[in-house]
Amino acid sequence: MSKYSTLVTVFIIGMQVCATAQATHRTPESLEARLSPIGRITFSDESAPAGTETSGGPTGGPAVYDTSCAACHGDGVGGAPVAGDPDDWEDRIEQGLEMLTEHAIQGYQGASGVMPARGGNPNLSDAQVTAAVEYMVALLEVPGTPATEPGGEAVAGTEAPSTTTGIDGEAVYDRSCVACHTSGVAGSPRIGDASAWAPRLAQGMEILIEHAIRGFQGSTGVMPAKGGNPALSDEEVAAAVQYMVEQSR
Repeated sequence: MSKYSTLVTVFIIGMQVCATAQATHRTPESLEARLSPIGRITFSDESAPAGTETSGGPTGGPAVYDTSCAACHGDGVGGAPVAGDPDDWEDRIEQGLEMLTEHAIQGYQGASGVMPARGGNPNLSDAQVTAAVEYMVALLEVPGTPATEPGGEAVAGTEAPSTTTGIDGEAVYDRSCVACHTSGVAGSPRIGDASAWAPRLAQGMEILIEHAIRGFQGSTGVMPAKGGNPALSDEEVAAAVQYMVEQSR
C-alpha cells in the first residue's frame, strides 16, 4: 500500500470515529448528564414520611414549641389558642389530651381557626409534636386537668417510683433538665440554689417527683410533664429529681 493510500485510509477511519462520537455526544442521555448539577445540598429527607425524625432536632416540649409553635400560639395567629391562656384552651382541654395531640399531628379545621398538620413542619416526629402539646397544656392553670401517660390515656394519679437503682440521675439531668434548671427558665428552681428548693422540699420527695412526672403549674412557674420529654420513664424522672435535690440541699 502506498503512502498516499495509507493517509486516505487513516483519514476515512478518523472521520467515522468523529461522526460516531458526535452522534453519541448529542443523545438525550449525554446532554442530560452534561447539563445536570455537579452536586446537591439536601436539607431534609423529602422521601421520609411525615412523622419520621430525619435530622434529630429538638426533642423537649419547650424547645419544640419555641422552634415550631410559638409563631402562632404566642399571639393567636390564625385562631390558634394562645399558650398560657386558659380561656382559649378550655373547650379544647375538655376534648382530652389524646384528641388534642391527634389534631396537632394530623391537622384540624375548627370553627375559629385551623391547625396545620405538625404545625406546618412535616419533619417533626409524633413524639416531638406530643411533647409540644403537653408543654402547652402544662402552661395552663386549669383545675381538674387529668394527668396523662405518653400514650394518651388519662390516669387518676401517679405514684412515685419505688426505686431508681441503676439509673444515673446526673445523666438524665444533663440530657433533659439542664436547659431550664441551670438558669431558672420559666421559674424553675436552679440546681444548687438551696433557697429556691427549700419550699419545694418541704412538700416531700414524693410530691416533688409526682409534679415532675405529671407536670405542675405553680405560682412562680411551670413544670411540664417529664420536663417536656415523654420518652423518659418515671424512674428516670425520679432519678433526675433526686440528683437535683442532692445538689441543692
